[in-house]
Amino acid sequence: MKHTGWRQAATASVATLFLVGGIATATPASAAGGNYSCRNWKQTVATWSASCTVKSGQARAVTDCSNGKTIYGAWTGRGTWRFGGNCGKYFVVAQDTQGRN
Repeated sequence: MKHTGWRQAATASVATLFLVGGIATATPASAAGGNYSCRNWKQTVATWSASCTVKSGQARAVTDCSNGKTIYGAWTGRGTWRFGGNCGKYFVVAQDTQGRN
């Protein structure tokens, strides 16, 4: 499930949010790919993070940035990991996780 934090079409609204100090973020549910789960989702304008536990197989973070770039995290195996992404001077459009067996 892709978690959308920003909408590119709402540029004027985003600019207004910056002026009043607000941050428009989605509150993602606990992502689950069957073999992994994530919780404690946090997002700022340009970054996001979550605590993810991989039970089997592998999982990784995926970040869509406002400049059109998609950033893929490294595949991780069993254990608990901090997933996240950083768009630098651009804002996060959506964050997601992927799993594979």
